[in-house]
Amino acid sequence: MTSDGIGPAWLLRHRPDAPEPDESTLGQQVYLGLEERILTGQLLPGAKVSLRKLATSLETSMQPVREAVGRLVAASALEMTPNRSIRVPPVDRGVIDEIWAMRLLLEGEAAARFAARHTLAETRELFAPTRTMRTLRFGVDLVPTMQGLMEWNFRLLRGSGSPILIGMVHGLLLRYAPFLAHALTVPTPYDEAFLQFTLHIQDELVLAIEAGDVAAARHLRCADLRSFQRFLYSRVGWQPGVGDDVPAA
Repeated sequence: MTSDGIGPAWLLRHRPDAPEPDESTLGQQVYLGLEERILTGQLLPGAKVSLRKLATSLETSMQPVREAVGRLVAASALEMTPNRSIRVPPVDRGVIDEIWAMRLLLEGEAAARFAARHTLAETRELFAPTRTMRTLRFGVDLVPTMQGLMEWNFRLLRGSGSPILIGMVHGLLLRYAPFLAHALTVPTPYDEAFLQFTLHIQDELVLAIEAGDVAAARHLRCADLRSFQRFLYSRVGWQPGVGDDVPAA
């Protein structure tokens, strides 16, 4: 658990495919704890992961940590280096471009399916994280910003009602989150205007879902993702369609 109160319990509440708390084993709790650190920006690209330190911080033995790390390596959220250490994969432009392309396809579909289901209570839940985001210094308060973004994404995915789609996007988010955190930590001026712009698009998306407008929901989610992609790429000095690796921060 971090000082911000974000831990496995937070992930259990907001990850669409997570088990109910009373169904979680110790191994699953350890896995969720590590996953939560990745999703909320506590492990940046290139960060080394010490099994012993993780076990100590999570107050558990080495075995469940090894198992959890093994699952995250299999999901490409962590990687084994030639000297057998574990790290968060460095940012690769080609991989990030492909992740964004897949997110546009899958999350546009998630928004469209959410609108088709037309469930008012679930739809209104999307306003909660955006209200919180309006109180933050976007990206400056890194972990709360990451938490708000991931909570919003997970609520949207849950609304799709599609376990297969949820699993696919969840895997993409695990691989994308360290790049997102890295981009937000680049020392550039705080951009209040962009925060208000992106939250406005998200509010319009919620209204489209609430109205059951499938086409508008798909379009708005894709527009939201595309504008956010450009925002992040500009922070790391990338031009759309150009470049290989992230510049050194």
